[in-house]
Amino acid sequence: MTSGRTLRTVAALGILACAGCVDRRFIIESNVPNAQVYIDDQAIGAAPAHTSFEYYGHYTVTIVQPGFETLKERIHVGAPWYAYPPIDFLAEVVWPFHIRDTRRYFFTLHEASKTRTDTLLNEAEALRLRGASLPSPERPAPPKGKQVPLPPLPPQPGPDGQPFPQPGNGGILPPPRPEPPLPDVVPRVGP
Repeated sequence: MTSGRTLRTVAALGILACAGCVDRRFIIESNVPNAQVYIDDQAIGAAPAHTSFEYYGHYTVTIVQPGFETLKERIHVGAPWYAYPPIDFLAEVVWPFHIRDTRRYFFTLHEASKTRTDTLLNEAEALRLRGASLPSPERPAPPKGKQVPLPPLPPQPGPDGQPFPQPGNGGILPPPRPEPPLPDVVPRVGP
């Protein structure tokens, strides 16, 4: 008699243990087949990709495909009614039926714009010319409107007190001064 009751109790507990289960899954689709899908920087496969998830909240979905702009989007996965305490315990453990929570997301990738090489080189040359026409830091730009000529800058003295030769007047720059040698032993610093 006791072995029959024990067997029924074990069987009931086994059924309860196998019963309640929530299967949470993402299905990520894209207009570009076989685009690589990442969720929170972990690869899950090529679109349409699917994987399970553990919690409700925010996820970052990244979709990458050569020839298309990389798409990175933050999505929020809202919790259903059975995911709040104490109902979540009943849904996970006691509920005798299997619950499937599938979240589908569709993302549209756009083709990457192709940059023409000649256009890029022309823009780089225009930027270089604009940078060459900027005033030097020692000479501020003249005010807009009335143009007033600026006086020439005075020669700057070098480390030995002699003025540096100015560019364009045929001067020769002095040789650099040798630096003092470093000591062989590092001096000891006391407390």
